[in-house]
Formats: sequence, C-alpha cells, structure tokens
Amino acid sequence: MVKKEQFSINLCDGITKFSVYLLVLLMPIFFLPWSSNVLDFNKQALLIVLVLVGLFSWMLKTLLLGEFTLSINKIHIVIGLLLLVYIAATIFSVFPYGSFWGWPQITSESLLSLIGLVILYFLVSNNFSEHDVFMCCNVLGISTFLVAIYGILQIFGVHLLPFNFAQSSGFNTIGSNGNLGLFLSAMLPLCVVIGIMSKKWWKILFIANVVLIFFALILINYNFIWWATLLGSGLIIIFGVLRRDIFEGRWMFLPMFFLIVSLFFILFSPQIRWLPQKSLEVYLSQQANFQIDLKALKASPILGSGPGTFAYDFAKYRDKDLNKNPLWNLNFNAGASKVLTSLATTGILGFIMLITLIVFPLFYGIEYLISTSSLPQEEAPHPEKISLILGILGILSVVSLGYFFYNSSVSSDFVYFFAIAALVALIYKNDKVYSLKSSSLLTLAVTFVFTAIFIFGLGFLMLDGQRYLAEVNYYRAIQAFRSGQKDAAIDYVKIAARNNTNLDLYFNQLALFSFSKLQDQIVESGANAQKAEDKKKIEKLFSDSINAANIAIDLNNKNIDNWLTKAYVCQNLIGVVNDAVDCAIQSYDKALELNPTNPYFLVQQGNTYLIQANTLPKDSAQNKDAILLKAKEKFDQALVLKENYSLAYLQLALVARAQGDTTEKVAALENAKKYSPNDAELALQIGLIYYQDKNWTKAQEEFQRALSISPNYANALYYSGLTYDKQGRNSDAIDAFAKILEANPNNENIKKILDNLRSGRAALEGLVAQPPAPTTPTTSPEPTNPPSEPGTDSSETTKKETDTR
Repeated sequence: MVKKEQFSINLCDGITKFSVYLLVLLMPIFFLPWSSNVLDFNKQALLIVLVLVGLFSWMLKTLLLGEFTLSINKIHIVIGLLLLVYIAATIFSVFPYGSFWGWPQITSESLLSLIGLVILYFLVSNNFSEHDVFMCCNVLGISTFLVAIYGILQIFGVHLLPFNFAQSSGFNTIGSNGNLGLFLSAMLPLCVVIGIMSKKWWKILFIANVVLIFFALILINYNFIWWATLLGSGLIIIFGVLRRDIFEGRWMFLPMFFLIVSLFFILFSPQIRWLPQKSLEVYLSQQANFQIDLKALKASPILGSGPGTFAYDFAKYRDKDLNKNPLWNLNFNAGASKVLTSLATTGILGFIMLITLIVFPLFYGIEYLISTSSLPQEEAPHPEKISLILGILGILSVVSLGYFFYNSSVSSDFVYFFAIAALVALIYKNDKVYSLKSSSLLTLAVTFVFTAIFIFGLGFLMLDGQRYLAEVNYYRAIQAFRSGQKDAAIDYVKIAARNNTNLDLYFNQLALFSFSKLQDQIVESGANAQKAEDKKKIEKLFSDSINAANIAIDLNNKNIDNWLTKAYVCQNLIGVVNDAVDCAIQSYDKALELNPTNPYFLVQQGNTYLIQANTLPKDSAQNKDAILLKAKEKFDQALVLKENYSLAYLQLALVARAQGDTTEKVAALENAKKYSPNDAELALQIGLIYYQDKNWTKAQEEFQRALSISPNYANALYYSGLTYDKQGRNSDAIDAFAKILEANPNNENIKKILDNLRSGRAALEGLVAQPPAPTTPTTSPEPTNPPSEPGTDSSETTKKETDTR
C-alpha cells in the first residue's frame, strides 16, 4: 500500500514537472493555423491547459502526501499583489470581458494570461530543485534554437510552412520582429553562461544558439534591442570579473564581443545593404503615449481603464495634431511600451506593482550573487548554480529593459515569469513544511481551497474550450466571406456567436455579413423583390443585420467599430427605412464621443445628409437645400480637425454641385487633388464628378492621373474607355477595354463593349447595365480579422514612429 501511494505521489510530481517542461519547450514555438490570431491566442490556451494540469497534479500529490512545503518571500508577495490589482482593474474595466479573456484585445495583457503565469510561477518556485531548473533551461535552449533558425529563415524569405500568414518575412513564432529580437536578446546571457559551463552536446547547442542569435539581431537591427543586448552582456562581464573564481577569463570574449557589437550598432546605426532590410513597425512615440496616459489617469487614476483596453484610451484621448500625420487613421491597441501601456490600463496601482515586479527579482538576485561571493568555499554555492543564476538575471534584466521600450507578447511574458520563478527556486529554500492532519483546521481549509480551485479550473477549461471553438468558426467565417461564400460565412459566424455569446466581435461581423448578403439578395431579386419568397429572405437578412448590430452594442458600447457598423447599415437603408437617417447620425455621434478628434465620422455624417438630399423627391427643393447645408456643415467641421482631408473636399464638391455652385465645386476638387496627389481612388472619384458633368477633358485628365499611379486600375480604365468613346477617340477606347479584358477574360459586358466599339457603335449600346453615376462614397467596415497583437503585422518593412508632437 505504501509503495502504491509512493508511486502515485511520484506520478503526480512527474506530471507537474512534465507539464512545465512541455510549456518551456512549446510556448516560444507554438502556434496553430485555424484561428484569426495564430500566435498569442493559441499560446494562451496552451498555457492555461498545461498549468492547470500541473496544478491539479500538485494538489493531488499534496493530499496523498499529507503535507506541502511553502515559504513566503517578498517576491511571492509582489506577484500576489500584482494579481490582486489586475483582478480589481478587470472588475472595473470599461470592457471586463476583454480584460479578463484577452483576445480580440491584447492577449498578453489579459487577467487570464496573468493567472496562468502566476500558476506557472508557483509551480516552478515551489516545486523545482536546482537540477529541475537546469533541465528546464536546457529545454528552453532547444526551443530558442528552433525560434532563432525559423526566424532567420523567414527574414531571408525561406518559408518552410505552407500557410498564407507564414509567407511573410515578418512572421515568426514569437510575435513581431521586435518581440523576436527581445526574446533572443534575453536568451543570449543564458546561452552564453550555459554554453560555458556545459559539456559535449549541450555546449554545442548553446554555442550554436549564441551564433544564431548574433545573426538574428543583426537582421532585426532595432536600436532598443542593441541596448538590451548591451545590458545583458555588461551584466555577465561585471559578474564575470567579480567572480573570477568561477568564470574562466578566456570565455569572457563572448559577452565582450556582444557588448562591442551593441555599442557599434547603437552609435552608427548601420544597415548592411546585402542583408534584407529591417521590417517596419508603426507605434506611438513615448511622448505621445505619455500624454494619453495623463488624460486616461484623470478619468481613472487608481485602476486605469482595464487590462488590454489601451485602444479605447487611444481613441478617446488621441491628440488632434495626429491628424497631420500620414498615418492619422491608424488605431493603436497598445502604447509605446508595456510600462506606458500599463499606466493607462491598470492605473497608478498597476504601474507601481509592475515596476516593483521588475525591481525586486533583480535586486534580490544581485544581492545573492554579491553576498555569496564572500562565503568560505565549503559554504558557497557551487559554480554551476552561480552561473545559472547569472544567466537568469540576464533574462530578467533584458526583458525588464524591453518593457520600458517595447510591448510584450505572451512568449516574452512567459519567459519573464519563468525566469523569476527559477530565480526564486534557486535563491530561496522552501523549508516551511505544513502537515495536513486529519482533524486540523488547516486540512479543512486546504481541502476547501483545493476543491474550489479544481471546480473553477475545470469551469475555465470548459469555457475556454467553447471560446476556442467559437474562434475557429469565426476564422472559417472570415475565410468563407473572402472567397465569396457569404451563406457559409453567415452560418459559421452564427456558430461562433452561439458558442461565445459575450463577445461583440462575432455579432458585429454577423451584422456586416448579413447586410452584404442583403445587398446581393436585392440585386439578385431585382423585379421579383416583392415575391413572397424573395421578400421573406430580404426581411430576414435585414432583421439579422439590425439585431446583430444592436446586440454587439449592448455587449460593448465602448467599441467604436460596433457603432460604425450600425451607422453603416442605417446609412445604406436611407430611402428604405423611415428613421435610417436619425439612426446613422446618432450612431456616428456615439462614435465621435468615443473618438472626438477623428474627422472620418464627421465626413460620414455629412455623407448621410448628402444621401438623404439625393433621395428626396424633386418637389422638395427647400428641404433639400436645408439638408445640403447640414452636410456642408459636417464637412467643414471635419476640415477643422484635419485641414488636408481630401475626402472632405471631395464631398464638399458634391454639395456644391448639388447647389449649382460651379466655382465652389471646382475649388473643392482642386483642394482634394492638391492634398492627395498620389491617391488613385480619389483621382477616379474626381474624374467621375467631371464625367457626370460631361466635362470629358477634365474627366479624362483625372482618369489618366489615376492610371499613372496605378496602371492596372480596372475602374479607371473602364471610365477612361467610356470617356474616350464620348470624345470620339475610338481606337483609344478599344485599347482601354482590351486591357481590362486581358485581366478579366470572362467578363461578358466588356466583350460586348468591345464588339460595339469595333462595329462603330456607342460603347454601351444594347447593354442593360449602364455605368454607375458618381455616388456619395460610403465606406463599408470591411469584415476583417480583429486588431493584431502589437507589432504582429507581417506587412512591415521599416521601423517608424508615429508621434503627435
């Protein structure tokens, strides 16, 4: 019986440690291709599953053994307080669901991710011996090797995986290239010290890692990463000199080499021409971020807006001067760095606890190294332990510095918490043993706590499973919609919404998908729209669109996208639904409350009035003039926020045209052209206005300008061909339509137009579908994936700051 119990205890202990080993191996390299966020969403799911498995096994071991070991130290207290602050900040968050779960907000900032990391910290710091920590570091070395070699191959354009998202040089298994560089820079000190102290195969692995990291850092070549590498290398050199009894001087050339290389790249910022150009990451400047933080703290100073909610802070508090920047319409879901993001989202308390978490492990780790250096040889820790602690301190110092200059990912946070836990396991002794006697209050309390953790843990696993299933179906919906399978897209997103009824994103997309299908159904039904069957389909899609948009708003009325979707649906129903104008205007008003400096919403309100004016009957001239004045007022307000807003000038031209003011129309069109000379779509829109006015010369000038920017722009070619036909330039018209046919060989309308032109007839003779007249453009919120994690956009090509100064 004793042997069976001992076997069970050993088995539970083995499962706990194996779950951690597996996490250390998989977290840096893990991703799955069937969700819209292939990296951090899947890493978070893996983290939660394995830490709960490890925790359940530890609890069972404790009950079988009848005792547990625990020592309370200051780092334990700091991590516990950080967790409590995050719990409070989540409860009072502007969007508690997103702050708890993460995706589609920032996964690494979520409470659930922090809970997983705290459990990991507990399992490692309380159960791992020095040997276990060393083995974990070896496993981490294997993972680092895979991360580095795959990242390097990706940057060079060697794509080993067949997935579309993996065909970009910016994709890697950590996150953005900045995240990859920070991770590898953090691993460099550990690889150096373990490479020095290890033997045979492990030495080969870690020295290979050092070489790979060197090449990866040169390829990524971000300034803050060189500063981080400088710090990590400097730390090894300092303690290498102080502990010359442990570190052989001849091996110090490795950290010295990286220190000198870091200084060189910091001072001269070279870009090696024959290497791939470093990738672009657009992010807020530190100063711009701090200004947003100050405004956010005025609204919620203690706990902030909630973990992962920086996107809401940015929208509400962005500076008007940002509209002068070419990237003015970008939304940032994270700040310039983890520390500055935390200041806005978790308030003063969260900021203080994060800084404390950064300082305490470094302080106590360095203190341990210094205090043990004066001990007699028989009392001093053995050299391998000191080397391991130094490598772990290197990880902590590099990631800590990175937190001040960059945002984190789930992988970097995982390595950071693992390093803290490993440090605690090495420098603190768990010498406090608590016995669970059958009749003691402690046993009753522990049993109650374990039971609660087990039940809540299983509950979270089931909820997370449902959430994961919903995300898989949402991804299928996106793929189906992009391939034109709109019915399948609607079915998939409905499954997603049924499995996760608390996420507004799915209902938002359901509204867009249903409305897109509604538009197709109306066109398809045509004259049969009043038939019972077609009418029923149209009414069903209309109801689905409105209901889904309203549900999304009910779930999260702080999300601007939800109000924009409702506004878009209502805007396109003007003339069909009586209160569509009021619905659209009020929805854009709500969006303006959440993002008061964005001129786009004012332009769309003006467009709403313009559409209303165009749908009035001819005998309502007085009402039309009043509505046109409202539209003009909105466009003028947009220009106050952004004086070079070409779209606003284009819309003012449409107002002037409707009012019969030719001078004002021409002036507005020239301003639109002046502020966006390289915008092919805008050139087309300007050309269409001249086309409708039958000013063929000016129209052709604009169509040709659009084609000079984008030579294969099909719409510009189409209208250029029609304009040539109106000008009597038959051969030029044929050339334009022939070019369209080359790209669209199955387009019957283009074939008919070419036949007409070659037979000497008008281009559109005999065609039922006439070319669409220029209409007021309304921008559809294109169904896409939610915002990516900071820096994970794989379309980046060179590093750049967006600053509101």
